[in-house]
Amino acid sequence: MELLKENGYWLLWSFIALWVVFFYIRHKKRIRSFLLGSATGLTSLVLLHIFGGAIGYAPTLSLTNILFCGLLGIPATVLLVLGELFL
Repeated sequence: MELLKENGYWLLWSFIALWVVFFYIRHKKRIRSFLLGSATGLTSLVLLHIFGGAIGYAPTLSLTNILFCGLLGIPATVLLVLGELFL
């Protein structure tokens, strides 16, 4: 059962990554879209780090979390929270 949860979690991460890449590719202004997505993802990570105690999860500002949220934006932050709360 644990293996199924872990594989499902990685499958969900892969799906989100592909969805975000296709989202950035479809825009006419790709770099601007990527920078805006990165900024919102990093901002949401920092806000969650500061105010996350209210929901019971305040992620650390580790290099891995910063890279995930910087590359994938807000969907990565949401996945971090869902992964911590439900797995």
